Amino acid sequence: MNEYSLLPTGLSAFSGCVSTDGIITTVGSDVTLICNYDAQYYGRLSSCWGRGDIPNSGCANEVIKSDGTAVTSRLSERYLLLGNLGEGDVSLTIRQVEEGDSGKYGCRVEIPGWFNDHKHEVTLTVVAARPNPVRVETREVKERTITVRWTPAFDGGSPITSYKIDLKNKQASWDTAVRTVVSNPELTQVTLVDLRPAKTYNLRVFVVNSVGMSEASNVLTVTTKEAGRGNNYNYCILVLVGWPL
Repeated sequence: MNEYSLLPTGLSAFSGCVSTDGIITTVGSDVTLICNYDAQYYGRLSSCWGRGDIPNSGCANEVIKSDGTAVTSRLSERYLLLGNLGEGDVSLTIRQVEEGDSGKYGCRVEIPGWFNDHKHEVTLTVVAARPNPVRVETREVKERTITVRWTPAFDGGSPITSYKIDLKNKQASWDTAVRTVVSNPELTQVTLVDLRPAKTYNLRVFVVNSVGMSEASNVLTVTTKEAGRGNNYNYCILVLVGWPL
């Protein structure tokens, strides 16, 4: 969870002015926008969060509201008040943020008296992230081919553009790996061909979107089958073919 402290706790007086802050987070994360008041001094107070500028009363485009004891209404299950309301913590948590959640949010705590309300605005910016790594598994192993597949992972909020597959001899370092780029992001299965019989390989997969490349997948260790009698194989360059499942 990303958390950004916007106000010191223990404030006992407010001027009625609007304070502002900003936070940047990534698609798919949980984010908390901090808003506090001194409940020990004021007692439990009603509060609300809305989107856009804070109006003269209430909250514009209200997403959640509390009477100081419990949440009384909310626009979506993704909006939560997870802090201790009895201590004046009315911080807003948004689950699994999307780029559409970007924008200005306003917190209002209703303090009795003219122009006493505490008002705080936060500009939230949600950006795409690198994709999550996939988990790759062996589908079929023959004398000179290995077929592997994977399940698509979270794309980080930006469409997958390609996959990169590294293949190397088991005893060699990854620096010697042959890298093949799969430019069709719809593929979830590929066959590596023209390999050597009875040889052990290591294989890993990376996922790419507009932001960058994922961490490596799990590493497969695969040994091709032994060649049948009379077969005479030459080692050829790595070729990649694939098709959607």
